[in-house]
Amino acid sequence: MNKLSILIAAFLLTIQFSNAQTSAGSQTAGFNFGFNSGKTTEAPGSQYTLQGSPFASKNSTFSFGPSYSHFIANGLDIGVMLDFASTTETNSDNNFGYPLKYTNYQFDGILYARKYFLYKDKFGIRTGPYIGYSKSTTKSTYALAENLSDNNYDSHNINAGLRLDLVYFASKRLGFTAALANLQYEHYILRGSNQLNENANNVSLYTGTAALQISIFYVFGSKG
Repeated sequence: MNKLSILIAAFLLTIQFSNAQTSAGSQTAGFNFGFNSGKTTEAPGSQYTLQGSPFASKNSTFSFGPSYSHFIANGLDIGVMLDFASTTETNSDNNFGYPLKYTNYQFDGILYARKYFLYKDKFGIRTGPYIGYSKSTTKSTYALAENLSDNNYDSHNINAGLRLDLVYFASKRLGFTAALANLQYEHYILRGSNQLNENANNVSLYTGTAALQISIFYVFGSKG
């Protein structure tokens, strides 16, 4: 056995696939929180606006909701999460067809399965597939000078993907997670004013650097 094999074997021995928090029969109840904001400013005469006045865009997204999971085997849980998200975007009036204000309200329901890989029962990752459904309502408001009608529409979305989270147990009963990456496929249907009728598919990859997504949860029913 070479040195590399010995190092790999030693590392695997330090990973705890079964502990009090993630043993079969344990349950968790938690609360999820997410936040993201951004700002874009284009100089006069930019390639995007083709106008002589500056263009500025600000956006923010806030989300929250409860979650519950049950460990069906050591280090493997299944669960459900509900989520409400609100997105607001404001744009400066530069007569270029952008809405002055864009708002979106979205409700999500998600089913998931996750495998935990922890170091010394404290720190590690969890990953697994999920499937979800969401419904959202969107409103876009335009300036009078644009001569465009305000647009309202509803969206129905079916999505599935694979998510990777960072996990930390502060104690046997209290844990925290932070999203690292999320690979998602979605199929959505849009219906709204201005004769909007659209079906589309999308594949996207989100990382923890794009938005803050954290959760806190309480473990009960464990052996520890």
